[in-house]
Amino acid sequence: MKKNLYYHAVFQRKNPVKEFFFNIFTALASWPRLLLEVFLRKNFGERYFSFSTAVIMAFFLALMPVLLNKIFDSYMRQFDSLYDIFVKYLEWYIFIGIFLAVAYFRQKEIDRNPSVFDLGKFSLSSGDTNPLFEKVTIFKNREVAGGPKVGPDQRQIATILEPLVCLIVGLILIKMGAISGALIAISSIFYSFSYMAAFHVGDNFIMDKIDELICNQELYSSFVEGIEPSKTRGVNYYGRRPADPEIRRKVAETFTEQQSETAEVF
Repeated sequence: MKKNLYYHAVFQRKNPVKEFFFNIFTALASWPRLLLEVFLRKNFGERYFSFSTAVIMAFFLALMPVLLNKIFDSYMRQFDSLYDIFVKYLEWYIFIGIFLAVAYFRQKEIDRNPSVFDLGKFSLSSGDTNPLFEKVTIFKNREVAGGPKVGPDQRQIATILEPLVCLIVGLILIKMGAISGALIAISSIFYSFSYMAAFHVGDNFIMDKIDELICNQELYSSFVEGIEPSKTRGVNYYGRRPADPEIRRKVAETFTEQQSETAEVF
């Protein structure tokens, strides 16, 4: 598809403030999402999942009880030893241990995957969802072109079902007095919103491509022939136009350019 220079200059909207906060949220949500995804999914892409990141996150989670204990105990003039802290937050450290063990198995799955350099695996794959989620019937079934009706789609699984399961587990653990339940519950909220954001970006990218395609198809009808937007699928090229139709045609030819397929390495 040709790149429509007019579309990118006039129609494609940019919101730097929104993008700034979106990037901050995406960065903050990466760890809570990782914390839950190792339990929910498998067969991640090589560049998507990193066991070293899981180890770093586990290290900071292990430090949290120590730091909180120091802060609160400083007001009470009472300091617990590391052993006392470990016993006091035993279930927290058990959860961290389980998290590291599962993360290790996920890394082993990646090691067994086909090489990304041989086009065997998408390196940024977010993994395979649990097949049990596809059997949930609380959603209205969707019709797949050329196929039978199926259960919830990937958007519903990632933004609703997966985080909902984690939220329920977290609330149950909180009810049982486990502080790791609060971590799971909060992470489930970040998990849901992070995938909502990912699907939102994907939707807008696809709509950008569709709109650019429509602008290309309606270029001559709208700009050269001057047909009203109601008959050009809403496309309207703003700006003063040359009176001579032939000049308008020549100007319209400069609105698009062939996109280069070469990639820069350095």
